[in-house]
Amino acid sequence: GVYKAQDTVLTSPLTEFRNHNHLKASLKAPVLNKDNLKVLLTFSYSSEVFDIKRFGPDFNNIFHELNDADLKNSTLGIVIAKPLDEIHYLAFRFRLASNGNYNGLGRYFEDRYAIYKFYGIYAVKPSEDLEWGIGLAYSKSFRRNNLVPFLVYNRNLSNKWGIEAVLPANAFLRYNLGHGDILLLGAEYDSQSYRLLIPTPGNGHGTGVADFAMNHSEFLLSARAEHKFAEWIWGNFKFGYRMNFSTNFEAKSPGTVPFNVDPSNSFFFQIGFFLSPPDHLRE
Repeated sequence: GVYKAQDTVLTSPLTEFRNHNHLKASLKAPVLNKDNLKVLLTFSYSSEVFDIKRFGPDFNNIFHELNDADLKNSTLGIVIAKPLDEIHYLAFRFRLASNGNYNGLGRYFEDRYAIYKFYGIYAVKPSEDLEWGIGLAYSKSFRRNNLVPFLVYNRNLSNKWGIEAVLPANAFLRYNLGHGDILLLGAEYDSQSYRLLIPTPGNGHGTGVADFAMNHSEFLLSARAEHKFAEWIWGNFKFGYRMNFSTNFEAKSPGTVPFNVDPSNSFFFQIGFFLSPPDHLRE
C-alpha cells in the first residue's frame, strides 16, 4: 500500500509500504478465585513493524527511521470481578501500557510512553446463554484523555452459534467448532498510539530529535480462528480486510513538524499466542 496525502500535501512518488507486521502474546493468571471476589493479573506484549518498499521525498528521514522499527506495546493489567448476587456483578479492569520505539521490554512509569486505561462495568447474567452490561472506559495518555460509554452483549443462540459484542467497538458472530476451536466473524474499530523519538538532521549543528505521538486507526472486517493447544495455551489466526483512517504524526516538542498521511486499504492476516487459565479457575 501507499501513504496518501491527508491534510498534508505530499510530492510524488508517494512512500509505499510492502508489509505491516503485528505479533502479540499475552498471559492471564488468577491470583484470587473466591465466590465473592475474583482477581486476575494480565500481561501482554505486541510488536508492530512496517516494511517500507519505496521512500517518497516528503518526510523521508521519518519513514526511513520507521522502516523496520520495532513499535512496542507492553501492558500490565488487573481484572477484578465482584458478584452482587446470583445474576448481577461488577467488574473493573486497569491497564498500564508502555507504547513507543523505546529499547527494552517496557517503560511503564515514564509519562512519555505511558498509557493508563480503566474500565468499569455493571453486568447482568440471567442465564448461561445471555449476558449484558453497561460500562465506562477512561484512558489517559501522551495524546489525550478519553471517557467513552460502552455496552456489552453476549448471547448463545444455539450450541454452536453465538454473539459477542462490545459496542461501539466491535461485534462478532461466534461459531464453536468443537475440541477447543472457535471461529469469530465480524467487524471492529481498532487504533493504536506510539511515542516516537526519531533522529533528524540538525541544520549543520549535528543531529536533532523529532518527537511524535503517532496514531493509526482502522475499521476491520475479519474472521478469527482460536485453537486450544493445551490446558493453558491458546493461539489464534485472524485474516480480513483493513479500511484505514488517517495516520497522524502529532508534534510533541518544539521544532517537530506534524503531518498526517492516509494509508491505502489492504488485506491482512495476524497470528497470536496467549496463556489463559481454564474456565473452572475463572468462574
